[in-house]
Amino acid sequence: MTVATVVAPSAPLTGGRDRMSAIRCVGIGVGLWLVQRLAVVLTLLIGGGRLPDDLMRWDGQWYARVATNGYHLPTATGGGSHPWFSDLAFFPGLPAAARLLHLCGLSGTWATLIAGWAGFVLAAAVVTLVGRQVGGPRVGILLVLLWGVAPRAVVESLGYSEGWFIAAVGTGLLMGLRGHWGRAGLAVCVAGLFRPAVVPAVVLLGLVWVASWPVLGRGVPASQRRHRLLGAVLAPCGIVAYMALVAFRTGAWDGYFLIQRGWGSTLGWSNQVFRTAARMWPASPYNWAYFGLVAASVVLYVLLLVAMFRTRQSLLLCGYVALILLLTVFSQGYFHSKARFMLPAFPAFLPVAQRLERMPRWITVLALLVLTGLSTWWSISVLTGRYSP
Repeated sequence: MTVATVVAPSAPLTGGRDRMSAIRCVGIGVGLWLVQRLAVVLTLLIGGGRLPDDLMRWDGQWYARVATNGYHLPTATGGGSHPWFSDLAFFPGLPAAARLLHLCGLSGTWATLIAGWAGFVLAAAVVTLVGRQVGGPRVGILLVLLWGVAPRAVVESLGYSEGWFIAAVGTGLLMGLRGHWGRAGLAVCVAGLFRPAVVPAVVLLGLVWVASWPVLGRGVPASQRRHRLLGAVLAPCGIVAYMALVAFRTGAWDGYFLIQRGWGSTLGWSNQVFRTAARMWPASPYNWAYFGLVAASVVLYVLLLVAMFRTRQSLLLCGYVALILLLTVFSQGYFHSKARFMLPAFPAFLPVAQRLERMPRWITVLALLVLTGLSTWWSISVLTGRYSP
Protein backbone atom coordinates (compact mmCIF):
# COMPACT_ATOMS: atom_id res chain seq x y z
CA MET A 1 0.00 0.00 0.00
CA THR A 2 1.40 3.41 -0.97
CA VAL A 3 0.98 6.59 1.03
CA ALA A 4 -1.40 7.87 -1.63
CA THR A 5 -3.91 5.06 -1.25
CA VAL A 6 -4.76 5.89 2.33
CA VAL A 7 -6.15 9.27 1.29
CA ALA A 8 -7.92 7.97 -1.79
CA PRO A 9 -11.48 9.28 -2.15
CA SER A 10 -14.37 7.19 -0.96
CA ALA A 11 -17.06 6.47 -3.49
CA PRO A 12 -19.09 9.63 -4.16
CA LEU A 13 -22.78 9.52 -3.40
CA THR A 14 -24.80 10.72 -6.38
CA GLY A 15 -28.31 10.64 -7.80
CA GLY A 16 -31.64 12.23 -6.98
CA ARG A 17 -32.71 9.44 -4.64
CA ASP A 18 -29.46 9.70 -2.74
CA ARG A 19 -29.86 13.46 -2.49
CA MET A 20 -33.26 13.01 -0.87
CA SER A 21 -31.76 10.42 1.47
CA ALA A 22 -29.07 12.91 2.47
CA ILE A 23 -31.65 15.63 3.13
CA ARG A 24 -33.70 13.22 5.24
CA CYS A 25 -30.61 12.14 7.19
CA VAL A 26 -29.55 15.74 7.84
CA GLY A 27 -33.09 16.69 8.86
CA ILE A 28 -33.27 13.92 11.45
CA GLY A 29 -29.73 14.48 12.72
CA VAL A 30 -30.03 18.25 13.06
CA GLY A 31 -33.53 17.94 14.54
CA LEU A 32 -32.37 15.60 17.32
CA TRP A 33 -29.28 17.74 17.89
CA LEU A 34 -31.56 20.77 18.34
CA VAL A 35 -33.43 18.83 21.04
CA GLN A 36 -30.11 18.49 22.89
CA ARG A 37 -29.53 22.23 22.59
CA LEU A 38 -33.08 22.95 23.73
CA ALA A 39 -32.51 20.80 26.81
CA VAL A 40 -29.58 23.03 27.82
CA VAL A 41 -31.43 26.30 27.21
CA LEU A 42 -34.65 25.20 28.96
CA THR A 43 -32.72 23.88 31.97
CA LEU A 44 -30.90 27.20 32.16
CA LEU A 45 -34.16 29.19 32.03
CA ILE A 46 -35.87 26.95 34.60
CA GLY A 47 -32.95 27.62 36.92
CA GLY A 48 -33.41 31.38 36.61
CA GLY A 49 -31.11 32.07 33.67
CA ARG A 50 -31.71 34.93 31.25
CA LEU A 51 -31.54 35.23 27.49
CA PRO A 52 -29.49 36.41 25.74
CA ASP A 53 -27.14 37.47 28.56
CA ASP A 54 -26.26 34.02 29.94
CA LEU A 55 -25.46 32.70 26.45
CA MET A 56 -23.37 35.72 25.51
CA ARG A 57 -20.74 35.80 28.22
CA TRP A 58 -16.98 35.57 27.70
CA ASP A 59 -15.96 35.49 24.02
CA GLY A 60 -19.50 36.22 22.88
CA GLN A 61 -19.28 39.71 24.37
CA TRP A 62 -16.10 40.42 22.44
CA TYR A 63 -17.61 39.24 19.17
CA ALA A 64 -20.66 41.45 19.79
CA ARG A 65 -18.45 44.50 20.42
CA VAL A 66 -16.52 43.91 17.21
CA ALA A 67 -19.78 43.42 15.29
CA THR A 68 -21.18 46.74 16.50
CA ASN A 69 -18.08 48.93 16.92
CA GLY A 70 -15.38 47.34 14.78
CA TYR A 71 -11.82 46.43 15.77
CA HIS A 72 -9.52 48.51 17.96
CA LEU A 73 -5.75 48.75 17.92
CA PRO A 74 -3.86 47.20 20.86
CA THR A 75 -4.65 49.13 24.04
CA ALA A 76 -5.29 48.28 27.65
CA THR A 77 -8.98 47.66 26.93
CA GLY A 78 -11.37 45.37 28.71
CA GLY A 79 -9.31 45.43 31.87
CA GLY A 80 -6.21 44.13 30.11
CA SER A 81 -2.83 45.54 31.08
CA HIS A 82 -0.64 44.06 28.34
CA PRO A 83 0.31 46.65 25.67
CA TRP A 84 -0.75 44.25 22.89
CA PHE A 85 -4.12 43.36 24.40
CA SER A 86 -6.65 43.86 21.58
CA ASP A 87 -9.91 42.54 20.14
CA LEU A 88 -7.97 41.83 16.94
CA ALA A 89 -7.40 38.42 18.54
CA PHE A 90 -10.93 37.52 17.40
CA PHE A 91 -11.20 36.49 13.76
CA PRO A 92 -13.65 38.46 11.57
CA GLY A 93 -15.99 35.74 10.28
CA LEU A 94 -18.58 35.70 13.07
CA PRO A 95 -18.56 39.49 13.65
CA ALA A 96 -19.14 40.01 9.92
CA ALA A 97 -22.18 37.71 9.95
CA ALA A 98 -23.48 39.36 13.13
CA ARG A 99 -22.93 42.80 11.61
CA LEU A 100 -25.35 41.96 8.80
CA LEU A 101 -28.04 41.05 11.34
CA HIS A 102 -27.23 44.13 13.41
CA LEU A 103 -27.79 46.34 10.35
CA CYS A 104 -31.25 44.76 10.06
CA GLY A 105 -32.18 46.19 13.45
CA LEU A 106 -31.14 43.53 15.96
CA SER A 107 -29.06 44.48 18.97
CA GLY A 108 -25.41 43.51 18.80
CA THR A 109 -25.94 40.86 21.47
CA TRP A 110 -28.88 39.17 19.78
CA ALA A 111 -27.29 39.51 16.34
CA THR A 112 -24.13 37.74 17.51
CA LEU A 113 -26.03 35.01 19.34
CA ILE A 114 -28.29 34.28 16.36
CA ALA A 115 -25.32 34.33 13.98
CA GLY A 116 -23.52 31.88 16.27
CA TRP A 117 -26.57 29.61 16.42
CA ALA A 118 -26.86 29.64 12.62
CA GLY A 119 -23.25 28.52 12.36
CA PHE A 120 -23.79 25.63 14.76
CA VAL A 121 -26.89 24.46 12.89
CA LEU A 122 -24.85 24.42 9.70
CA ALA A 123 -22.04 22.61 11.52
CA ALA A 124 -24.47 19.96 12.76
CA ALA A 125 -25.59 19.37 9.17
CA VAL A 126 -21.99 19.00 7.98
CA VAL A 127 -21.07 16.64 10.84
CA THR A 128 -24.06 14.49 9.89
CA LEU A 129 -22.97 14.39 6.25
CA VAL A 130 -19.41 13.41 7.15
CA GLY A 131 -20.70 10.54 9.28
CA ARG A 132 -23.06 9.50 6.49
CA GLN A 133 -20.22 9.55 3.98
CA VAL A 134 -18.16 7.23 6.18
CA GLY A 135 -20.76 4.81 7.54
CA GLY A 136 -24.22 5.55 6.19
CA PRO A 137 -27.25 7.53 7.46
CA ARG A 138 -27.49 5.99 10.94
CA VAL A 139 -23.81 6.62 11.62
CA GLY A 140 -24.26 10.21 10.45
CA ILE A 141 -27.14 10.78 12.86
CA LEU A 142 -25.32 9.10 15.75
CA LEU A 143 -22.15 11.09 15.03
CA VAL A 144 -23.89 14.46 15.30
CA LEU A 145 -25.64 13.39 18.52
CA LEU A 146 -22.32 12.29 20.04
CA TRP A 147 -20.80 15.59 18.96
CA GLY A 148 -23.76 17.25 20.67
CA VAL A 149 -22.72 15.71 24.01
CA ALA A 150 -18.97 16.07 23.52
CA PRO A 151 -16.92 17.74 26.26
CA ARG A 152 -17.73 21.46 26.24
CA ALA A 153 -20.73 20.95 23.93
CA VAL A 154 -22.19 23.87 25.88
CA VAL A 155 -20.38 26.06 23.34
CA GLU A 156 -22.84 24.82 20.71
CA SER A 157 -25.51 26.90 22.47
CA LEU A 158 -23.45 30.10 22.70
CA GLY A 159 -22.64 33.03 20.44
CA TYR A 160 -19.23 31.59 19.57
CA SER A 161 -17.43 31.23 16.24
CA GLU A 162 -16.83 27.47 16.51
CA GLY A 163 -20.04 26.69 14.62
CA TRP A 164 -19.08 28.46 11.41
CA PHE A 165 -15.53 27.18 11.75
CA ILE A 166 -16.56 23.54 12.17
CA ALA A 167 -19.05 23.87 9.31
CA ALA A 168 -16.32 25.13 6.98
CA VAL A 169 -13.53 22.78 8.03
CA GLY A 170 -15.99 19.87 8.12
CA THR A 171 -16.98 20.69 4.55
CA GLY A 172 -13.29 20.54 3.69
CA LEU A 173 -13.06 17.06 5.20
CA LEU A 174 -16.20 15.98 3.35
CA MET A 175 -14.79 17.24 0.05
CA GLY A 176 -11.52 15.47 0.81
CA LEU A 177 -13.33 12.19 1.45
CA ARG A 178 -14.97 12.61 -1.96
CA GLY A 179 -11.68 13.45 -3.67
CA HIS A 180 -12.52 17.10 -4.44
CA TRP A 181 -9.29 18.60 -3.14
CA GLY A 182 -9.70 22.04 -4.69
CA ARG A 183 -13.07 22.45 -2.99
CA ALA A 184 -11.57 21.12 0.23
CA GLY A 185 -8.90 23.81 0.11
CA LEU A 186 -11.50 26.51 -0.54
CA ALA A 187 -13.58 25.36 2.44
CA VAL A 188 -10.51 25.37 4.71
CA CYS A 189 -9.67 28.84 3.38
CA VAL A 190 -13.09 30.05 4.56
CA ALA A 191 -12.57 28.33 7.93
CA GLY A 192 -9.41 30.40 8.32
CA LEU A 193 -11.56 33.53 8.54
CA PHE A 194 -13.22 32.23 11.71
CA ARG A 195 -10.54 30.69 13.93
CA PRO A 196 -6.76 30.22 14.07
CA ALA A 197 -7.44 26.54 14.86
CA VAL A 198 -7.57 26.03 11.09
CA VAL A 199 -3.82 25.33 11.15
CA PRO A 200 -4.23 21.52 11.54
CA ALA A 201 -6.49 21.40 8.46
CA VAL A 202 -4.01 23.52 6.49
CA VAL A 203 -1.15 21.22 7.44
CA LEU A 204 -3.28 18.19 6.62
CA LEU A 205 -3.99 19.34 3.05
CA GLY A 206 -0.30 20.06 2.63
CA LEU A 207 0.50 16.50 3.68
CA VAL A 208 -2.15 15.17 1.29
CA TRP A 209 -0.37 16.95 -1.55
CA VAL A 210 3.02 15.65 -0.40
CA ALA A 211 1.57 12.12 -0.36
CA SER A 212 0.82 12.49 -4.07
CA TRP A 213 4.43 13.19 -5.06
CA PRO A 214 5.66 10.56 -7.55
CA VAL A 215 8.17 9.15 -5.07
CA LEU A 216 5.38 8.46 -2.54
CA GLY A 217 2.17 8.14 -4.53
CA ARG A 218 2.92 6.36 -7.77
CA GLY A 219 -0.73 5.54 -8.34
CA VAL A 220 -1.91 9.16 -8.24
CA PRO A 221 -2.68 10.64 -11.69
CA ALA A 222 -1.10 13.96 -12.63
CA SER A 223 -4.52 15.67 -12.66
CA GLN A 224 -5.17 14.50 -9.09
CA ARG A 225 -1.78 15.86 -8.02
CA ARG A 226 -2.70 19.24 -9.48
CA HIS A 227 -6.00 19.25 -7.60
CA ARG A 228 -4.23 18.39 -4.35
CA LEU A 229 -1.73 21.18 -4.96
CA LEU A 230 -4.60 23.59 -5.55
CA GLY A 231 -6.18 22.54 -2.26
CA ALA A 232 -2.88 22.92 -0.40
CA VAL A 233 -2.38 26.42 -1.86
CA LEU A 234 -5.92 27.62 -1.15
CA ALA A 235 -6.14 26.25 2.40
CA PRO A 236 -3.96 28.83 4.21
CA CYS A 237 -5.24 31.87 2.30
CA GLY A 238 -7.95 32.79 4.83
CA ILE A 239 -5.79 32.79 7.94
CA VAL A 240 -2.84 34.38 6.12
CA ALA A 241 -5.08 37.18 4.81
CA TYR A 242 -6.34 38.03 8.29
CA MET A 243 -2.87 37.89 9.83
CA ALA A 244 -1.65 40.20 7.06
CA LEU A 245 -4.48 42.61 7.89
CA VAL A 246 -3.51 42.56 11.58
CA ALA A 247 0.12 43.17 10.61
CA PHE A 248 -0.99 46.17 8.54
CA ARG A 249 -3.20 47.55 11.32
CA THR A 250 -0.54 47.16 14.02
CA GLY A 251 2.53 47.99 11.97
CA ALA A 252 4.25 44.78 13.10
CA TRP A 253 4.70 41.77 10.82
CA ASP A 254 4.06 39.48 13.78
CA GLY A 255 1.25 41.62 15.17
CA TYR A 256 -1.21 38.76 15.53
CA PHE A 257 1.22 36.66 17.56
CA LEU A 258 2.02 39.65 19.79
CA ILE A 259 -1.70 40.12 20.40
CA GLN A 260 -2.09 36.43 21.23
CA ARG A 261 0.73 36.79 23.72
CA GLY A 262 -1.14 39.73 25.21
CA TRP A 263 -4.05 37.38 25.83
CA GLY A 264 -1.71 34.84 27.44
CA SER A 265 -2.01 32.35 24.58
CA THR A 266 1.18 30.91 23.10
CA LEU A 267 2.69 27.63 21.95
CA GLY A 268 5.16 25.66 24.05
CA TRP A 269 6.26 22.19 25.06
CA SER A 270 3.65 19.81 26.41
CA ASN A 271 5.55 19.37 29.68
CA GLN A 272 4.84 23.05 30.41
CA VAL A 273 1.14 22.30 30.06
CA PHE A 274 1.41 19.41 32.51
CA ARG A 275 3.37 21.54 34.98
CA THR A 276 0.69 24.22 34.76
CA ALA A 277 -1.96 21.56 35.29
CA ALA A 278 -0.16 20.26 38.38
CA ARG A 279 -0.02 23.79 39.78
CA MET A 280 -3.72 24.38 39.19
CA TRP A 281 -4.89 21.03 40.55
CA PRO A 282 -5.26 22.01 44.24
CA ALA A 283 -6.50 25.55 43.49
CA SER A 284 -10.12 26.65 43.40
CA PRO A 285 -12.08 26.54 41.11
CA TYR A 286 -9.95 23.89 39.38
CA ASN A 287 -11.59 21.01 41.21
CA TRP A 288 -12.68 17.67 39.78
CA ALA A 289 -15.88 19.11 38.30
CA TYR A 290 -14.03 21.83 36.42
CA PHE A 291 -10.34 21.22 35.95
CA GLY A 292 -10.45 17.43 36.40
CA LEU A 293 -13.11 16.91 33.74
CA VAL A 294 -11.20 19.07 31.27
CA ALA A 295 -8.07 16.98 31.80
CA ALA A 296 -10.14 13.81 31.43
CA SER A 297 -11.58 15.17 28.19
CA VAL A 298 -8.14 15.45 26.60
CA VAL A 299 -7.39 11.87 27.65
CA LEU A 300 -10.73 10.83 26.14
CA TYR A 301 -9.75 12.25 22.75
CA VAL A 302 -6.43 10.40 22.90
CA LEU A 303 -8.31 7.14 23.47
CA LEU A 304 -10.76 7.96 20.67
CA LEU A 305 -7.85 8.60 18.31
CA VAL A 306 -6.42 5.18 19.18
CA ALA A 307 -9.85 3.70 18.47
CA MET A 308 -9.90 5.45 15.09
CA PHE A 309 -6.66 3.76 14.08
CA ARG A 310 -7.77 0.39 15.46
CA THR A 311 -11.02 0.53 13.48
CA ARG A 312 -9.17 1.63 10.32
CA GLN A 313 -10.88 4.97 9.84
CA SER A 314 -9.83 7.15 6.91
CA LEU A 315 -6.26 8.36 7.41
CA LEU A 316 -7.48 11.81 6.38
CA LEU A 317 -9.78 11.92 9.42
CA CYS A 318 -7.24 10.27 11.74
CA GLY A 319 -4.60 12.80 10.71
CA TYR A 320 -6.99 15.69 11.27
CA VAL A 321 -7.88 14.57 14.80
CA ALA A 322 -4.22 13.88 15.63
CA LEU A 323 -3.13 17.34 14.47
CA ILE A 324 -5.87 19.05 16.50
CA LEU A 325 -4.84 17.04 19.54
CA LEU A 326 -1.20 18.09 19.08
CA LEU A 327 -2.13 21.76 18.74
CA THR A 328 -4.29 21.54 21.87
CA VAL A 329 -1.63 19.83 23.97
CA PHE A 330 1.10 22.27 22.95
CA SER A 331 -1.04 25.40 23.40
CA GLN A 332 -0.12 27.36 26.52
CA GLY A 333 -2.66 29.23 28.62
CA TYR A 334 -6.41 28.77 29.08
CA PHE A 335 -6.17 25.18 30.28
CA HIS A 336 -9.89 25.23 31.05
CA SER A 337 -10.58 25.80 27.32
CA LYS A 338 -8.72 22.75 26.05
CA ALA A 339 -11.89 20.65 25.88
CA ARG A 340 -13.44 23.39 23.71
CA PHE A 341 -10.38 23.44 21.47
CA MET A 342 -11.04 19.75 20.74
CA LEU A 343 -14.67 20.34 19.71
CA PRO A 344 -13.77 20.53 15.97
CA ALA A 345 -12.34 16.98 16.24
CA PHE A 346 -15.80 15.47 15.73
CA PRO A 347 -14.49 12.56 13.55
CA ALA A 348 -13.01 11.14 16.76
CA PHE A 349 -16.49 9.90 17.69
CA LEU A 350 -16.86 7.78 14.54
CA PRO A 351 -15.79 4.50 16.22
CA VAL A 352 -18.36 5.08 18.98
CA ALA A 353 -21.08 5.93 16.45
CA GLN A 354 -20.33 2.78 14.47
CA ARG A 355 -20.39 0.66 17.63
CA LEU A 356 -23.72 2.16 18.73
CA GLU A 357 -25.16 1.49 15.27
CA ARG A 358 -24.54 -2.23 15.73
CA MET A 359 -26.14 -2.34 19.18
CA PRO A 360 -29.84 -2.94 19.91
CA ARG A 361 -31.79 0.25 19.43
CA TRP A 362 -32.93 0.48 23.05
CA ILE A 363 -29.32 0.41 24.27
CA THR A 364 -28.38 3.14 21.78
CA VAL A 365 -31.29 5.33 22.85
CA LEU A 366 -30.57 4.78 26.54
CA ALA A 367 -26.88 5.60 26.08
CA LEU A 368 -27.68 8.83 24.23
CA LEU A 369 -30.23 9.87 26.86
CA VAL A 370 -27.71 9.33 29.67
CA LEU A 371 -24.98 11.19 27.79
CA THR A 372 -27.36 14.06 27.01
CA GLY A 373 -28.29 14.31 30.68
CA LEU A 374 -24.65 14.39 31.79
CA SER A 375 -23.76 16.90 29.09
CA THR A 376 -26.66 19.15 30.11
CA TRP A 377 -25.53 19.02 33.75
CA TRP A 378 -21.96 19.99 32.82
CA SER A 379 -23.22 22.72 30.47
CA ILE A 380 -25.32 24.32 33.20
CA SER A 381 -22.39 24.05 35.60
CA VAL A 382 -20.27 26.04 33.15
CA LEU A 383 -22.98 28.58 32.30
CA THR A 384 -23.63 29.35 35.97
CA GLY A 385 -19.94 29.48 36.86
CA ARG A 386 -17.43 32.29 36.67
CA TYR A 387 -14.95 30.87 34.21
CA SER A 388 -15.20 30.61 30.44
CA PRO A 389 -15.51 27.29 28.62
